[in-house]
Amino acid sequence: MSTKKTASTASTASIDGPVLVYEGPDGTQRFPVTRRPMLIGRGAGADVRLGDLSLSARHCSLEPSGSGWKVVDLGSRNGTFVNDVLVKQRKLGDGDRVRLGRAQFRFMLRGEEADPVTQLRELLTDAFRRRGEPGLRELADEFAQTASRHEAPGILVGNDELRALHNLQEVMSAMVVTGRPGDTFEMIVDTLIELTGAERGFFILKKKKGRGKGKRGVRRVMAARNFDKEEIRDALAKVSKTIEREVMDKGTPIIVNDAPYDERYGGSDSIVDMRLRSVLAAPVRGDQGAVGTIYLDNRFERGVFQERQLPFIAMFADFAAVALQNAMLHASNEKRLEELTTAKSEVEELNRILSERVAQTSAELMEVKEHVLRDLDQAPLKYSYTNIIGKSRRMRDVFHLLDKVTDSDVPVLIHGESGTGKELVARAIHFNGPRKSAPFISENCAAIPETLLESELFGYQKGSFTGATADKKGLFEAANGGTLFLDEIGDMPMDMQKKLLRVLQESEVRRVGGSRTIPIDVRIVAASNQDLRKLCEEGRFREDLYYRLNVITVELPPLRDRREDIPLLVEHFITELTPDADQKTVSEDAMKTLERHHWPGNVRELRNEIQRAAALSDRVIVPLVLSEAVRGREDDAPAAVADLGEKPLREMVKEVTEGLERQVIQEALNRCRGRKAQAARMLGVSRPTLDSKIDNYGLVVNRR
Repeated sequence: MSTKKTASTASTASIDGPVLVYEGPDGTQRFPVTRRPMLIGRGAGADVRLGDLSLSARHCSLEPSGSGWKVVDLGSRNGTFVNDVLVKQRKLGDGDRVRLGRAQFRFMLRGEEADPVTQLRELLTDAFRRRGEPGLRELADEFAQTASRHEAPGILVGNDELRALHNLQEVMSAMVVTGRPGDTFEMIVDTLIELTGAERGFFILKKKKGRGKGKRGVRRVMAARNFDKEEIRDALAKVSKTIEREVMDKGTPIIVNDAPYDERYGGSDSIVDMRLRSVLAAPVRGDQGAVGTIYLDNRFERGVFQERQLPFIAMFADFAAVALQNAMLHASNEKRLEELTTAKSEVEELNRILSERVAQTSAELMEVKEHVLRDLDQAPLKYSYTNIIGKSRRMRDVFHLLDKVTDSDVPVLIHGESGTGKELVARAIHFNGPRKSAPFISENCAAIPETLLESELFGYQKGSFTGATADKKGLFEAANGGTLFLDEIGDMPMDMQKKLLRVLQESEVRRVGGSRTIPIDVRIVAASNQDLRKLCEEGRFREDLYYRLNVITVELPPLRDRREDIPLLVEHFITELTPDADQKTVSEDAMKTLERHHWPGNVRELRNEIQRAAALSDRVIVPLVLSEAVRGREDDAPAAVADLGEKPLREMVKEVTEGLERQVIQEALNRCRGRKAQAARMLGVSRPTLDSKIDNYGLVVNRR
């Protein structure tokens, strides 16, 4: 190989500016770099000419780039590499390695290199002083002293050691910049593996655990890596404990170059089992002796580690000790921060609990206020119920309950006698709620034959039975997104109850004769004039379906229990049933007669009575036009006289009087909602007298 001597002649003299250092088989040559392009190659016109056949004639050029220099590949055959990365062009930094074919160069900003230990001192000082925080200057001085301690002939003279030196600078810079020295242990191990040719590397920390753990304490692996920079699992099981503990106990490094034949450790079971060849272990010293171990090994090659590597590894170990100290300080700070964060979280949690309690107390106070207002009949309603006529206390209680259930999606069961307005309540729930823009479908389960009920509710497929000439949606599909009102649910056959329960549980239907399930989103409102709980006990209604439907129960009072609503209902029906030009009025006696009637058919019966009376009256509805069933209570006394001559007068008077007394007591109990003390005061009798008459007449007391 020949090297061309040009104006940029290779020299070993002192060079102040940047140089390109050629590391060849015949030694090191330096080529000064100027502010003009420098051609490198095998051709005759190259400024730096090498006879290496792996180079192209015009391989690359070194050119000025701003205040620095860059290398530009000129289409070479084997490529230009900077720090082992193939490049077209790349700006160069101090110490960058440039490889052209097999030729190795290093770009240096200073022609005269200080001795390696001085370089280390400068690198460490620059790294620690970069941020200028208190305490970092002291650490830099400590590392400078560490470098001086390890200064010895023959140390750090090779290219690998110089490369490791720069790696150490990167490790220190990463520690200083990130402030997390615990993250640098893997970088230390990777650098030492690259430097020494080890197959694996471990950083092991001795951590005492208080009393009873022995002098050696326990070991904690801070980093365990292989030459591919991969993490090693179950690291402690892959380390010779004999060598590692001896290094820890004595505080001196150990090198083993052929473990099976080493008289010191050849008989160690761990070395034999792990088939170790080369081992190097060095202590990591702290203020009170060894605090850890740097452990390197190679299972396949002997003689990997050299004595001259020990001072350099010891320098890494001392750096690791400082990193450990910083890690502990960082951990302490992290712990304090965690404690502060925990304390803050506890305060926030207490504030949250306090806020929840305040909110709960406020809600409870609002609930109490609402109940008080309801007792005083002053609580406002959230929704309008103009289609349901009534202002009695019983009906206002119903309206307040509807206010609470309307906005939810829970199933509602409406219980009340026939004619009390169950469908009106179901419509109010739907049209006041969030589903008001979706369909409201109503169906009376008692009005459809059992054979048709399934196809009516779930639909059917074409051809599933005779007459099924086309597909038909069921009521569940028609009500999808809205509300399905199932009236007289207690009359549904048991087989259909089972199918209905499955639909409610799965939220999907399958048409009769079909195999595909159809998802549905329907709110169920059911109604019955029967006691479903009693039907369950008799085995006529499924208990599981009852609990599925009976989430919220709305009890509708019969008309006889809210007689104060009768004048409102009468006025509403007269306005509804008679035109304005032929508007009717109701006499006072007729209204009293209507209020006294028992109304077994409830509001429906009252509407029919007003429609009949309005048709038979010219302008005023009087008692004479009311039906005999309604006027019957006024005719009770004269009817008793019909048996005149058959019974003595005293007996007939007694029957009439007792009958009238029984009716008055029952009416008083109804108006007082079953409260006997209040009824006794209303009747002007004592409580024992009232109890005696209730027992004598067999009256039923219903508390509401």
